[in-house]
Amino acid sequence: MLDNSKCVITRKAQITPPKPTLTHLLKYCRTPKEREMMRLTFDNPGILTHEFGDKFGCNSNNHHLVTRDLNPRLIRKGWVITKYHTDYRQGSWRWYVEPVYLALANPIRKDLRRTILKNMVSANDE
Repeated sequence: MLDNSKCVITRKAQITPPKPTLTHLLKYCRTPKEREMMRLTFDNPGILTHEFGDKFGCNSNNHHLVTRDLNPRLIRKGWVITKYHTDYRQGSWRWYVEPVYLALANPIRKDLRRTILKNMVSANDE
């Protein structure tokens, strides 16, 4: 006979954050440039760096700095803007909005990996 008094019901941890809407992610943007980067990256997965300006008129001269400031806020919510080097043009990157767990499974830059791990720890402390 099974003794049910010793059974413990545990809630399974959610592995993937829910698929966000653009409106949800825009809440974490503080500046117009961050909102523009988020909108373009979310709506155009895999967009190339030069396309921000050439195709969409996003006139920021350094998209990397914009995401450097935005990513810590996104990471705490389970998402990150990642970029992967491509052979298309020298210095060109492909940009994506990804769940943190997926970014960590991919070959991302070391500084972004450090940022993710640092902000995941601080999110757990909150």
